[in-house]
Amino acid sequence: MNQASEGVGLLARVRALASGLLEILETRLELVGADLELQAERLRVLIALLFAGLLFLALALVFVSVLAIAAFWDTYRLAAIAAVAAIHLAAGTGCLLWLRRLVRIGPRPFEATIAELRQDIARLR
Repeated sequence: MNQASEGVGLLARVRALASGLLEILETRLELVGADLELQAERLRVLIALLFAGLLFLALALVFVSVLAIAAFWDTYRLAAIAAVAAIHLAAGTGCLLWLRRLVRIGPRPFEATIAELRQDIARLR
């Protein structure tokens, strides 16, 4: 009888251990999913800034070209075209500098998940 109750107690402990491990695994998978969502959102912002920067630089190039053509025209057309080109050039440069800053200071992918896994390993030791 004593061995039978020990077998049932051991089985209950194994089930509890397996349940605990599955809960830990579920939590870690949820963290991975959250990290993937964060990285996807960050990537969307980076791509949008990249395209915006490239668009503004392309517009600046167009206006610089118009400026070169208009240089042979009358008087005040140059100032207007130069101002528009300068605004687009500044906007494109600003976007690309912001993009570079975001890439440099952004968090490492899966940083929270890796930290949690390291804590789990430390607790198990």
